[in-house]
Amino acid sequence: MSKNKYPYIARGNQRYVAFRSETFNIDSGTASTVDDVIFSDLPTDAIIVEVHPVYLTATDTAGAASATYSLGTTAGGVDIVAAVALEVSKAVGAAGAAATIAVDRIAAGGTLFARHSGIAATEAGTYYLQILVMLAP
Repeated sequence: MSKNKYPYIARGNQRYVAFRSETFNIDSGTASTVDDVIFSDLPTDAIIVEVHPVYLTATDTAGAASATYSLGTTAGGVDIVAAVALEVSKAVGAAGAAATIAVDRIAAGGTLFARHSGIAATEAGTYYLQILVMLAP
């Protein structure tokens, strides 16, 4: 990625960028994990503002809470967001509760990873993580 400055000064809402993970299948298997690179090598520090799941397939009334997601600066890391259980009874298009962010700043040139830890039970549901980031000045 180029280290050149942007052609404008980002102000207000222009400073926010929404990133999206890949689509995760909730019942991908017990102890199975799927890692996704959300971003890498940004030219400025990135401040994580909000993280929440968005459900693409409705979840059942039980079971989905056994699957988790986390965010870190390494594959499988939990330094940004520790493991968060998914929610049950979520409709298609519903946004889940926002995660608690432990460390909100990633230095320029850093990488953000998402990890999904699945369950083996037949459990309906797919989701992606939406991560709102503010690019530091």
